[in-house]
Amino acid sequence: MHIARVSHLFYPDIISDYLFEFSIRQISIGHNIDVLTWNKSKRPSEENVADGFTINRLPGYDFSLGGPITDYPCLPSLPDKIEKLKSEIMHAESHLFLTTVQAVRKAKELGIPSVVTVHGVMAKRNIAINLAQYAYLHTLGLWLFKNTDRVICLTEGDAQEIVRFGCPSEKIRVIPNAVDTNRFRPRKESPENLVMWVGRFEPEKGLSYLIEAARIVVKKLKNVGFMLVGYGPLKVKVMELARSSGLLNNAVRFAGPFERDQVANILGEASIFVLPSLKEGLPLSLLEAMACGKPVIGSDISGINSVITNWENGLLIPHGNHEALADAVLTLLSDENLRRRLGQSARQLMMEKYSWNMVIDKVEKVYNEAINEV
Repeated sequence: MHIARVSHLFYPDIISDYLFEFSIRQISIGHNIDVLTWNKSKRPSEENVADGFTINRLPGYDFSLGGPITDYPCLPSLPDKIEKLKSEIMHAESHLFLTTVQAVRKAKELGIPSVVTVHGVMAKRNIAINLAQYAYLHTLGLWLFKNTDRVICLTEGDAQEIVRFGCPSEKIRVIPNAVDTNRFRPRKESPENLVMWVGRFEPEKGLSYLIEAARIVVKKLKNVGFMLVGYGPLKVKVMELARSSGLLNNAVRFAGPFERDQVANILGEASIFVLPSLKEGLPLSLLEAMACGKPVIGSDISGINSVITNWENGLLIPHGNHEALADAVLTLLSDENLRRRLGQSARQLMMEKYSWNMVIDKVEKVYNEAINEV
């Protein structure tokens, strides 16, 4: 099958190589992949990554607003490139980007079946940006949901939410992200009490609550450290918050961004993984930490509570509650048997339901459904 994958950014322009790995695994079972993405250098280029896998980087205009909204391109040559490729199916990543609108519109014009993956329905930002997202979802987003052939959601919660925005429920299929359980596997943890967070420094990640929780924890337990790993527009601001709290380079350290193998190694050193997010799709960092056999603490929100069962394979806390987060950290650090039990259950869940083979098979079925309907 010849698949056109459309993503506004693609590795290495984004640190996450999830879609890159997805493409590699699809060509390994006989598909041909053409990735269509933005080239910030304003010149078109083609990169033949492997036999059957080409990355087409196209020039475009950036409509980002700065601050937390960055890299929001429109690619004028994208429709013509889709027409020239003559793919059998078009798979666009994220309903919130103009590249997806361009791709679905051209696919519909050419009679090519299309699939759109929803990577979280909305990002939780400031009032103005949230209102802009609502306006988008009621206009361009609604058009997308009605005109694409299939919509993949990562969680049941996202599926229910996009139905409220007008997506026909019969088009929706719920398929989670996958995790490489060979790369992300249990390792010997650090001898110190190390609490870790991995991700992108964005408003919806709830990192101010993590810093506040760290202040409480270090007052009650001296031999403990927090490490925040990643990149993003709010990293400097969060570092300043840690500095003003007297925690920077003492109880709280910052690192990254790292390549995936490095993330796997550093996760292996953690005693606990925390994810105090306010809004999520289905965070890869959560799946990767669980695959590493780590006891996890996450906000009780959609995208996290679809994976964590409280006291069975992790702990759930109310979102935006730094005291509850601190209590959960202290509970786990004081109980090695509980950490071990939760970590083992987390690893088992990843092996049973989130492996690459299972996810690839489910996506394959969605492609075939879409092709057979056109």
